[in-house]
Amino acid sequence: MQGIEPKVHTNLTSRMEYFRVLLQGAVEEADAQTSDILVKISELDELYKDYLLNKRNLEKSIKNYREYHNDLQRKVTVRLRELRKKAREK
Repeated sequence: MQGIEPKVHTNLTSRMEYFRVLLQGAVEEADAQTSDILVKISELDELYKDYLLNKRNLEKSIKNYREYHNDLQRKVTVRLRELRKKAREK
């Protein structure tokens, strides 16, 4: 979860747990309609899958940016050393 906003993750997981408890309670009620429950469960499942996909994409983007930044920093450092060395030689 490094690089991901912890509040977003915590908020989403707590909301999912709340909905899960509500759905379990609805199943236990005698007059609950099964079709509504199945629709809510499938919607919740889709939201969670979207969340996981977005999380993976964000983590990949952060990793790619970090690699790109480190590569640029290495190139600049090497070039800076070369320029300093040339300046000292003059």
